[in-house]
Amino acid sequence: MARDTAILRVTGFVQGVGFRYTTKHVAYKYDISGTVKNLDDGSVEIHAIAEEDNLAKFIDAIKKGPSPGCRIEHVYIYKGAPVEERKTFDIIY
Repeated sequence: MARDTAILRVTGFVQGVGFRYTTKHVAYKYDISGTVKNLDDGSVEIHAIAEEDNLAKFIDAIKKGPSPGCRIEHVYIYKGAPVEERKTFDIIY
């Protein structure tokens, strides 16, 4: 299986509702490495690297909203974007 990369920018009500923490748990479930962080404009940015199938499942889970309190407006997806190789999936503060 080929490894693939993606940068996701998630807009909506996604800060202050546990979005980053639940995203990290979903990342572990699908063996994703990368990062998640809040942006100053109220959105969340996710950098992800994984096997192609797992990355697709991860993106689907993010689109559904991993956190019960979040409301996703839109997920902008930049597939194949340059993402720093990491061994883990980390929350950036």
